Amino acid sequence: MNQKTSYETLLPYGWTQTNTIDFLPYAEQGLLPARIIQQAHHYFQAFQGDRTVLLERSGTFSNLQDLGVQPSPVVGDWCAISPYSATRALLAGVLPRTTTFSRPVLHEQGAVEGSAEVVAANVDQAAIIMDAYHDFNMHRIERFVALLAVQSIPSMLVLTKTDLLEDPLFYRAQISARLADLPVFMVDSLSLSGIEQLLHRFVPGSTTMLLGASGAGKSTLVNALMGYSVAKTAMVRPQDGRGRHTTTSRALHLLPNEALVLDTPGLRVVGMNGGVQAVEDSFSDIADLARSCHFSDCSHTGEKGCAVQKALQQGKLEQDRYLQFLRLREEASKWENHERREKERGRLLYLYRREGR
Repeated sequence: MNQKTSYETLLPYGWTQTNTIDFLPYAEQGLLPARIIQQAHHYFQAFQGDRTVLLERSGTFSNLQDLGVQPSPVVGDWCAISPYSATRALLAGVLPRTTTFSRPVLHEQGAVEGSAEVVAANVDQAAIIMDAYHDFNMHRIERFVALLAVQSIPSMLVLTKTDLLEDPLFYRAQISARLADLPVFMVDSLSLSGIEQLLHRFVPGSTTMLLGASGAGKSTLVNALMGYSVAKTAMVRPQDGRGRHTTTSRALHLLPNEALVLDTPGLRVVGMNGGVQAVEDSFSDIADLARSCHFSDCSHTGEKGCAVQKALQQGKLEQDRYLQFLRLREEASKWENHERREKERGRLLYLYRREGR
């Protein structure tokens, strides 16, 4: 199989002309392109064009990773591999990423601890999955939207188990009132109600990541989109819709319409791991109001001529949404300060080593 044919077989998995250019140095070395489709513990599975192979890091790649030249591979990565059997290959390099998603790392009391770990790459959009009957939470939706916004990943909301709701339109109205620009889909994965409409958002060659709490119905939704069972599901408790974690690894599935969906384990915490400006931008209604503030650096907490405070006093902005905005902005500020300290510590460590102390 020549290189052109190899690229063509990867088109359903999202291969682009940019990938072809980025891969040129590896092609000259006789390596092959592949996309990582599953990660569990210390192993990776990748689609290589006509087969799935098990990957292990080459010695050179491990050395470059230790030096920070190569990133830790994750699901969604395009990579260069060197097959050494029909089912196994060495990972030689990771191609530049278009987007990354980092799992928030929070202390139990809400303080930032450690660094955010990249867990998915080259995601075109994300679907926030929420159990509308047992676990509807407006604050958590806003957190997810802000978390994705700081990582430049467009989002949409998918409410599951909507067949159990007495008035589904009431939930849609709540969301529209606070997140007017957020696309909302209401589905029942068992009866397949709403699945066909949702599928229109899954464009061939694009990658959609599913995010949500455990028990939200992510794996059941994947099976409904696929048309057959590929993701493990488990019974949930009828009183609260909760159950055991069924998704323990990240996996990329190719849908019948040649769109890709990335199933992920449930997130236990949804903290911020990005800048203040991106969080502010994710509250588009408040961002629009802020443009009319008297001061360009208005904090919206008491300055004269603050358009946000004025809208709050006139009842045009919900107090609950305003307070949520302040909470998430404060978390983002803590994260920025944490990252600044980490960079400074790294700089000092580099100088210490360079001077041979």
